[in-house]
Amino acid sequence: MDVKLKKSIQLRSQSREIVKEILNFGVSDEQKIDIIYFLSMELESNELMKNIAEVLKKYRTKFNDSEEDNNIVNEPIKKIIT
Repeated sequence: MDVKLKKSIQLRSQSREIVKEILNFGVSDEQKIDIIYFLSMELESNELMKNIAEVLKKYRTKFNDSEEDNNIVNEPIKKIIT
């Protein structure tokens, strides 16, 4: 078996174990959506993060009018070199 494929299988297995642990907490559907949303905010790909967040936005409970608008910044990130 290819080394890359073996590593991918291991990572997928770890992902499933993490999901099992989350489910062991007895989370609600609303919490699952929030968890998926918060994990999407940690993605390296800004485009992927925005796409996932956009889909999840309609399923998340909104607590105030500005909450949704402030979570996703559409401007490019500027790096400061010191």
